[in-house]
Amino acid sequence: MSEQNKVVIGMISYNDKHYLEKALPKLIDLPEARIVILDNAQNDDIKKYLKKNYPQITYLRHPKGNIGFSRGHNYIIKESSKSKYYFCLNTDILIEKNGYTNCIKVLDENETLTMISGKLYHWDFENNKKTNVIDTLGIIGSRGHHFWDRGQGKIDKGQYDDTINNVFGVSGAAFFVRRLDIKKLYGVDSELFDETIFMYKDDVDLAYRMRWLGLKIKFLPDVLGYHARTLGKGKKKSLFEAKNSYKNHLIMLRSNVDKKYKLQTKLSILMYEIIKFLYYLIIKPKVLTVIPQAFKMKIRKSQRTISSKKMEKYFLK
Repeated sequence: MSEQNKVVIGMISYNDKHYLEKALPKLIDLPEARIVILDNAQNDDIKKYLKKNYPQITYLRHPKGNIGFSRGHNYIIKESSKSKYYFCLNTDILIEKNGYTNCIKVLDENETLTMISGKLYHWDFENNKKTNVIDTLGIIGSRGHHFWDRGQGKIDKGQYDDTINNVFGVSGAAFFVRRLDIKKLYGVDSELFDETIFMYKDDVDLAYRMRWLGLKIKFLPDVLGYHARTLGKGKKKSLFEAKNSYKNHLIMLRSNVDKKYKLQTKLSILMYEIIKFLYYLIIKPKVLTVIPQAFKMKIRKSQRTISSKKMEKYFLK
């Protein structure tokens, strides 16, 4: 394996040249990496910009146009050269070289480790300012299957460092995965993500499937990068976001919730779903129109190698 192909950095672009202009200079000289960008918006300005400034970057378009996040990354993996690791990365992130190289180092030293990530802080894009406000320290979830980004919106004072690995999974915004293990997820090399999930909740579903397979996920205290997304606290979802998030949440439940879970877990899930249903019924009733879609879709049940009892230990009580 050639050195430059050790890591494929996969990014999905959607009319985001303003992010690429700042993010790519941080990526282009990273060691052992090849960058592949899928342009879901099929934006000619971005195509010309990349061809002129970064001809070494592989630029892709899909014949069907915008194929979403999950299918998009699966497509990049399928179309890119073989590599030891795949680095799934959003375009609105400034990567820290030390965090990047340390993730690779830990993966190299631990052959049984499948997925790894590090701290993401908030990037104040308008002022082009890095902050020490936490964007995500991984994904955590309650027994009722409410999932969120750990520490989001709080200033990092090291308060989570001693328990940095007490997470369910890692954010889909930036993580490394060992490509040799992708086949274990579905039995097909290219299908890292569940393609029934267009976007939103894709990382929760992926973490769930990995946990069911007993694959190892590690979170490092190193700063991997700075993320420009609007922090979730207090942010109202658009109707499009709310619909996709709710539909994919239901798909995730259908694919991963086990009938052997304890009664307390089942009741917690039921109560959370009732509360969520009533919330949308009052605030955004149009969101509920996705329910028939979520239950009509043919799902891919997660493969399971650990017990339901062991899985339940990953949820907060």
